Amino acid sequence: MDNPDRQEKMYNLINLEEISGGSNEFIEQMIILFLEQADKTIKGMEEALASGDIAEIRNLAHQLKPSVDNIRVEALGKSIRIVEDLAENQPNSKDLPQFVSISMEQLRELVQQLKRDFSNLG
Repeated sequence: MDNPDRQEKMYNLINLEEISGGSNEFIEQMIILFLEQADKTIKGMEEALASGDIAEIRNLAHQLKPSVDNIRVEALGKSIRIVEDLAENQPNSKDLPQFVSISMEQLRELVQQLKRDFSNLG
C-alpha cells in the first residue's frame, strides 16, 4: 500500500513561513483563504469556459497567480500564466480550453493535497 506522505508535494510554504514570522495561525489562515479562493476559481472557470467568457477566464487566472506564487506551485503557476496570456492575447486560441482544463486539474490536485495535509483546519 502506498504511503500518501511519500507523494511529492505540489507546494512549498517557505514564502508563507517567511512572511508569517513563524506564526502557524497565519499560515493556516492563508491556507483556508486559498482553499476558499480555489473553490470559487474552479467553479468560475468552468462557468466562464462553458459560456465563452474569455474576459472572466483571464480575470480568474490573474487573481489566482499571487496565491499560487505564495505557496510556490510551479506547475500551476506556469499553466495559469499561459491561460491568462492566451485569454488576453489569443482569445480565440483552440489551446485555451485545454490549458484551462490542465490548470483546473492541477488546482483540484493541490486542493486535495492541502486538505489532506491540513485536515485539522476543518
